[in-house]
Amino acid sequence: LGLMVMMTVQIAGYFGLMNWLPTIVQKQLNLNVSSSSIWMISTIIGMSIGMMTFGNIFDHFGPRRAFAIFLIGSAVMVYVLSLAQNMATLLIIGAGMGFFSNGMFGGYGAVISRLYPTEIRSSANNIIVNIGRAIGGFSSVVIGILMDHYNLTVVMGFLSALYIISFIVMMSLPGLKELSNND
Repeated sequence: LGLMVMMTVQIAGYFGLMNWLPTIVQKQLNLNVSSSSIWMISTIIGMSIGMMTFGNIFDHFGPRRAFAIFLIGSAVMVYVLSLAQNMATLLIIGAGMGFFSNGMFGGYGAVISRLYPTEIRSSANNIIVNIGRAIGGFSSVVIGILMDHYNLTVVMGFLSALYIISFIVMMSLPGLKELSNND
């Protein structure tokens, strides 16, 4: 259940960021569509670097520390994005946000493969990831509703809070704690 919560946050953060942030950024900095696509490229480059880096961090520090770094980094960078005042800071923050928020995605498969026996590993992975995807996919709707009623700071605070919730859940997972102690 804890891994499902974490995966839900992972998917909710990704869909929320990639679906709504171009609109948010366009409004925040008065950008046109082509300028916001530059921000998207920066974010995607950050995501790619994060995904290539996470495995090394995971192997070196263990799963709990690796996820902790990326979950706290995600919470901070998502919120800091609401403070961007110009295109240069937007590109830097966007790359950092992409690095942390999507970099840890590959770690879920590694954790699941360590926590579940071979006989049910594939089923566990499919159930955890797809329930997370099914629930997390609604984040675009929730963020849209929040944007109608609240300002950008509240919306970004909501997304940041999701990563903090995921961090708390991750820290309470006994299997993950045991893996970290053995590493």
